[in-house]
Amino acid sequence: MVDYLDPDVAYLLGMITARGMFQTEGDIRRLLIRFPYRLDSMNTLPGSALSFDRETELRLCLDDVRRRINELLEVDIEVERLQHEVALKAVFTKNTMSWRNLQLLCDYKTSYREFEVHEAIRSAPEDMLKEFLRGIADTSAEPSAADHYMQPEGRQRIVIQFQHDNWTLPIQVCHLLQVRLGVPVQEILWGHPNTRAPKGGGSWAKEHRMRIFAEDFRPIGFGFRFKQLLFEELARWNEEHARGSQRLCNPKVRKVRNRKPRHPDEGSERLPCAVRRHFNAAFKVCVAMGCQQGRKSPQLTFIEDEDENANE
Repeated sequence: MVDYLDPDVAYLLGMITARGMFQTEGDIRRLLIRFPYRLDSMNTLPGSALSFDRETELRLCLDDVRRRINELLEVDIEVERLQHEVALKAVFTKNTMSWRNLQLLCDYKTSYREFEVHEAIRSAPEDMLKEFLRGIADTSAEPSAADHYMQPEGRQRIVIQFQHDNWTLPIQVCHLLQVRLGVPVQEILWGHPNTRAPKGGGSWAKEHRMRIFAEDFRPIGFGFRFKQLLFEELARWNEEHARGSQRLCNPKVRKVRNRKPRHPDEGSERLPCAVRRHFNAAFKVCVAMGCQQGRKSPQLTFIEDEDENANE
């Protein structure tokens, strides 16, 4: 599979992993990649001259993608307009080698709700990793000035969204970014009741949001032109106005600063078994989901919170 990879395959696989589905009906096989978009106006920085119609720009970008991967798949690829999203659709009338290889690279799973990063990508060279991650970003990240960190600094961030059912993929993508490429991730906002609805309520089962400061995302960037232009504006703003730099996450030495109140849905069946308990910090969810990043320091010790383990 490593021999099968090239930049086009890696990019396509990133898009599939983020928002793709394999569908089979009799002898007809379909690959569908969904690109949702918002209908509201673009959130740009004050004084920005950038203005785009999302659907028009998205369709133009997908025409470029279609030309890029058409020869790779050896089938006709359509750009289809759906409600609040545009989709790439490839129809295979035969069990072709490209169809079988893509299924193998997705471990024969069928939906972005369960896709993981294949070993061929995890061990791929840096240029392939960047194409894979760029495919994910083009599909599930949208640069926006509304995604700033806090005032008064207002440091701009790029947010990659992951479907709520998939709790494994964020950890794997974070590993590629931080361990393989040295791109620091500020945090992952998990779709867990302690992080999404810390004061109670039921609106916590939302997408997981990986937040990265814009200037740190430069090694990846976007393949879609309108997203890249927005991203470059946000990154420049940070470089001119924001101070300091983000370090690579090291959960093995981090400590909980504030305790979160209990939430009645901490044991919900909508959560994986590994996180059906109380958490006082998002990075604790990362550890529970298998994050192995960082190392212990002789000066600092990673201490489990007693109240997180009380109901185990």
